[in-house]
Amino acid sequence: MVAVSLKKKEVMLLLAQGKPNKMICRDLRLSEGTVKVHVSAILKALNVHTRSQVIVELARRGIHVDQPRLA
Repeated sequence: MVAVSLKKKEVMLLLAQGKPNKMICRDLRLSEGTVKVHVSAILKALNVHTRSQVIVELARRGIHVDQPRLA
């Protein structure tokens, strides 16, 4: 796996669950600008261009993200 910070890993996991930036901001208590910077860095590190491609690339690398359970 690409070396990323703990915060980027948290953003990547939420992104891979399909959460939009605003939800990621609320969940991690980060500004939207900070989340955008992390998302851009993740896309670059994985050499992909879209959020959907992040999910595909993580799966290709054997990293599976559990989807959140509905209450």
